[in-house]
Amino acid sequence: MNCVVLLSFLWSIVAADIYLHNPRGCNNRLDEARRERNNANRLFDSQNNNRGGYNVGKLYYYEGSILSIEWTNQHSCADSNNHCDMILQYMCGDNVRDGITTQTIPDNPALCQNYDCNNDVRFGMHEDYSYYTDCKYRNRNKGLFTADQKLKRLSATATRQNPGGTRRGFECPEERDYYPYWHPTPWKDIAVLTNDISRCKMYQSESQNVKDRFACELPKEYLKAMKWRNYKIPNTEDECKSKNATWKKFPSYDLPPPECRESDWSRDNHLGNGKGGYANNYNWTLPDLNHENCVLRVRYNISTGDYDGWNSSVNSSMNGIKQTNLDIGEKYGMNSTIAAQRGYVYKQNPEVQMFASFDLKLKLAINTNQYGRVFQDRSHTFAVRPRPSDLQGVNIHNLNVRGKRGNIVQVYPGARVRLCSQLYVCQKWRLHPLPVDWFKHES
Repeated sequence: MNCVVLLSFLWSIVAADIYLHNPRGCNNRLDEARRERNNANRLFDSQNNNRGGYNVGKLYYYEGSILSIEWTNQHSCADSNNHCDMILQYMCGDNVRDGITTQTIPDNPALCQNYDCNNDVRFGMHEDYSYYTDCKYRNRNKGLFTADQKLKRLSATATRQNPGGTRRGFECPEERDYYPYWHPTPWKDIAVLTNDISRCKMYQSESQNVKDRFACELPKEYLKAMKWRNYKIPNTEDECKSKNATWKKFPSYDLPPPECRESDWSRDNHLGNGKGGYANNYNWTLPDLNHENCVLRVRYNISTGDYDGWNSSVNSSMNGIKQTNLDIGEKYGMNSTIAAQRGYVYKQNPEVQMFASFDLKLKLAINTNQYGRVFQDRSHTFAVRPRPSDLQGVNIHNLNVRGKRGNIVQVYPGARVRLCSQLYVCQKWRLHPLPVDWFKHES
């Protein structure tokens, strides 16, 4: 655990976003009447702009049908400017729900009906209360590179991107920021789309779809004695056993490994379609879930080539409160001493001497908690149901209509578009066109 750096680091001063369009993404929205979402912390940490997101509306799909997962991302993928991974995952659960209020679900049972937040249906919930509680009291991985960020908590709720440990729903910030995650997670993997397919073997073998996870289970007597407030759950086997606790095995999901392939190309500063004018997408053949409450997550991991963030030596030994020991001057032909003298160091808002011959310094607007940055969007809940008897053996493609979200800059090039689509229904291996006038919409 002392050299885990699975998301490398972005050298950029602009915020990036990803928006899930199909199945309809929420960007933490529920049923807002305005373009702005009411609560960015309702269910998960997206780090997206506060505009965008489809209002709640539950759909259902048939098992074995093909669902085209579509998204738009603001910064490039499969492009020389930036490395990116797209991680597609899903989870289902009886208590997974959209909720009926934009308030964040409490982590204090006294604020929930019947002292049971998991079953208080007023609040939207994806991960459950026990999952977050385990994250809240578990030691964070102190082998991770945190740059010059001062993490304010010792638990897995504090990360370089979330140094204050801010809570969003019952999401675990450490799990959100790192993939594959080393502790149990309720998320099942669908696919990994990456710029570097040499990592596919690692992604597939480390997925919880196929690999067991382990975590420390403390005895109830210890929990009662510490009253939940003054302890931290060990995150290593040795420390766990030193407390006479159980290093418990959580079996894999016994699912196929996620598909791993090259990312689809997209260009910078363009929340729009990819090559050929088509949406970047992934066609997911829905498994036999037979569940009414499922949710899909897409994570957009972006990083840079300014230095090798995947190098195992980039770890906690590089951390520093005022500046890090990470040498970024070597790439520009400077040794570490000269790089430090001229300000080529990895820290918050560095002042860089541009020319060696005279003293001209420029301050760079760099925020080190936004490097190796992860953005995400999640869908509203949907159902996956068994096929009716008359659709057995039939190819089913889910045809859905997507819109564009955000302001005029975020959806560039945006315009009023008339959609006059000729839709097709695939049944009995034949295509049946619907009349052109069957669907018209102006947006």
